[in-house]
Amino acid sequence: MSAFLLCFAAWSAIALGMDRHHEDALGQGGTARRLLHLRRAGWLLLLLSLWLAARPSGDAPASLGVTAWTVALSVAAVAVTAMVTWQPKHAAPAAGLALAAGLLAWAGGW
Repeated sequence: MSAFLLCFAAWSAIALGMDRHHEDALGQGGTARRLLHLRRAGWLLLLLSLWLAARPSGDAPASLGVTAWTVALSVAAVAVTAMVTWQPKHAAPAAGLALAAGLLAWAGGW
């Protein structure tokens, strides 16, 4: 669950780092520096989620975690695409909520 939530937050940051989606979601265009920071934060979150998924837990091999992460990555990408297309005003709050919930889920071992 934490992999999906972190991937959702990451894809949201990457999407909000694009001029069009940033303006649709927040009602104003972002500065080039802010958009760059959003995109970088998104990629760092994707790397963090991969690292967390690849760590072996219990008797499950790392390859199983990476496979589950790939599925979470794909489903999160579709969910974010739908969000910024049909409900762009809700994209930023949903990303923040997903990030907080993803970190809490990871801390709780979920």
